[in-house]
Amino acid sequence: MRHPVDRPHLPRHTVIGRRTILHGAAWSVPAIALVTAVPAYAQSGKTLSFSSTSFTGPACGTITDATVRAASGGAPASGVNVALSLSGGFTFDGGGSSATVVTGNDGSVSCGTIHVPAAGTSGSLSASSADASGASAGLGSADAQVLTSPRGLATDSGIPVGSTPLTRDFFLSGTSLYRAGAGVVATGIRSAGRLVESSAGGGSFLLPVQLTDASASVFDTASGALTAASGTPSGATPLAGDLFLSGNTVYRGGVAVATDVAEAGQLIPHDDGSGSSSRLHLPYRSVTGEPRILRVPDNDVRTAFEYGSAKGPASGATPVADDLFLSSNSLYRVSWDGTSAYGTGAVASGIKTTGSLTPNPYYAGERLLPVSLSGSGDAALFMVSGNSVRAARQVPSGSTPLGADLFFSSGTVYQDGTGAVASSIAHTGLAGPVSSGSNKVSIPLLVSTSC
Repeated sequence: MRHPVDRPHLPRHTVIGRRTILHGAAWSVPAIALVTAVPAYAQSGKTLSFSSTSFTGPACGTITDATVRAASGGAPASGVNVALSLSGGFTFDGGGSSATVVTGNDGSVSCGTIHVPAAGTSGSLSASSADASGASAGLGSADAQVLTSPRGLATDSGIPVGSTPLTRDFFLSGTSLYRAGAGVVATGIRSAGRLVESSAGGGSFLLPVQLTDASASVFDTASGALTAASGTPSGATPLAGDLFLSGNTVYRGGVAVATDVAEAGQLIPHDDGSGSSSRLHLPYRSVTGEPRILRVPDNDVRTAFEYGSAKGPASGATPVADDLFLSSNSLYRVSWDGTSAYGTGAVASGIKTTGSLTPNPYYAGERLLPVSLSGSGDAALFMVSGNSVRAARQVPSGSTPLGADLFFSSGTVYQDGTGAVASSIAHTGLAGPVSSGSNKVSIPLLVSTSC
């Protein structure tokens, strides 16, 4: 039996906010290695060190967990007055570039709130004290972030400023494909489609790309390799997984598998009632208006069984994801052969727009589709197995559904039941599961570069 979509309200303080930064492991390097220009007289006396060799914050945001430590003969030194200074346009509260802190009983003290300038800026944080060696750490400003539901927002300093957020944790900068936490994973890329789990399994996800020479290729997250999609027409649009669209024809492995595609929905592993299967469904509208399904890896196509009956969507219905279509503000589920574990026909009404169909971040095995309602524009959530819709909590009316329980409005990403979880966002990518079998969902974001 499926769990309901409702889950306990999370207090705001449990969500990692936009101020979260990525930094090195605290005290992972011996203190003596972090100091700069250590005088001979200080080596056996007091030393200062920072909790990381560098700190990076989101553009126009803050860095809040920089810590300085004083030691004497390797033991914590309390009551030490430490003078801090910033460069590169970074400032403390009040707008100044200098501050004084005093170490506590454990020899350490927070450096306070450091305000970050526009993206791409670099600077330094320095510490000094009488009769002690000085220390310094680098400061950086980045604009690439990855938001994960149920909670977690991280800034990645390894992704170039101004990159395009693509899908899950992938970004495109120039012709290089970046993955958060991994850096460059492929080069020679012009554009990319949606990342989708491979029908072959093995934990692999596939990302279709168009190379700079207009040829088609597929990036495999498991092997990290690009494989040419030979036989695919030059200039074909990367669609999803290993599918490409050229004109009205979808190609897979260089073979035409659907030739009458007017509009395609989201390719996703089909939920047959026991969770995601190894068979993927691509819902699409044919050039003559029929709701149709392409199955992968079978590579076969069929008009929805319910089409033409009272339980079927009308001609011209918008393909959503898997076996779902939107017609006259009603969400319809169709089938390949008339059978479905979750029923067919109109399963929800009053739906205006939809986001990405993803795992439910709070209940393994369940799927969630964020939607906006017709008329009011209110945000809501459609639970796939229960065929039920409920209003999203703490999400502004008129918000754009993204994926899972996430919505976007006026530069801010909102989460159902929590409210704002990322702000000053200029662009969003496509949401997707963080790994095979995981119910966690991530989405790449780009912070506004102007403060």
